[in-house]
Amino acid sequence: MTQQETSLWAIDPFADKRSQLKVAQHLKEFLRESSNKIEPTAVLNPSQLRLPQDTKELKSQFKTAAQKSLAKISQSIKIPNLVAPAFVFSEEYSQRKAVETFLAYAQEKRAELIAVGTHARIGVERWLLGSFAESLVLQSNIPLLIVNPKVHLPKKIKTILFPTDLSEASEKGLKKLIPTARRLKAKIILVHKMDYVIPETYPMIYRSDLYEKYLKDDEAKRHGQLERWTQMLEAQGIDSDIVIDEKPSFIPKAIVKAAKKHKAQLIAIVSHTGSVSAALLGSITRQVVRSADCPIWSWHTMEK
Repeated sequence: MTQQETSLWAIDPFADKRSQLKVAQHLKEFLRESSNKIEPTAVLNPSQLRLPQDTKELKSQFKTAAQKSLAKISQSIKIPNLVAPAFVFSEEYSQRKAVETFLAYAQEKRAELIAVGTHARIGVERWLLGSFAESLVLQSNIPLLIVNPKVHLPKKIKTILFPTDLSEASEKGLKKLIPTARRLKAKIILVHKMDYVIPETYPMIYRSDLYEKYLKDDEAKRHGQLERWTQMLEAQGIDSDIVIDEKPSFIPKAIVKAAKKHKAQLIAIVSHTGSVSAALLGSITRQVVRSADCPIWSWHTMEK
């Protein structure tokens, strides 16, 4: 990360204060040894409190209350390079428009990162993304640090899990991860899920000698590619390990399982650009965020 770049801490002034501060604490650790400015930023629109669209007096009170709340939250935590809080306003009664307004502001600020929290919506055991965070996952071209309210706060990020499909875009994403891993002195766990080994295909694979031979040969080929990546990381002074999952499961579950097993403090998810791949990133990221015990760092990367 370059000096004096800006990271936005996306705040909902009317959400649970503890959840808001947890996002900030994870952001603080993620930016350890960085000189990035951190700007608490809230986007306000009438839909947040279901305010009538034509009630100007209520809107004025709403803005004043939000400003006081945001100032109080931002003063509750000590973070290096924390700057004054900012507000952006969307007059339309639309969550989607609020996200677009926030992203336009982020682009104007040339933000390098957006940290955002999610909300528990249904029950204790089922954690769902709030609509604002979910829309950011689908629409943002700026990297996101996504914090589920149930994640544990690590004293230090020591291990980063990097799920990969071994594509060119994924390799570019790994190279983007290198400066952060070096700054944090963190180990990278390269996790590859054999994507055709799901519960429906598993019985067929292991009833066929030909298919099983293909699986082993293909795994050896993929392992060789991952070995080359570990050599690249070693040349950069970064410790790494390889995990190839050939057991019958789906990608999000495999990622969460690997993160727990290796006690990762961060999961870095990268996606190709394009509508289909962006939708896939959103789907996988949403499912991982709901179950993971650590934050998710997600971003898009370009392919030739």
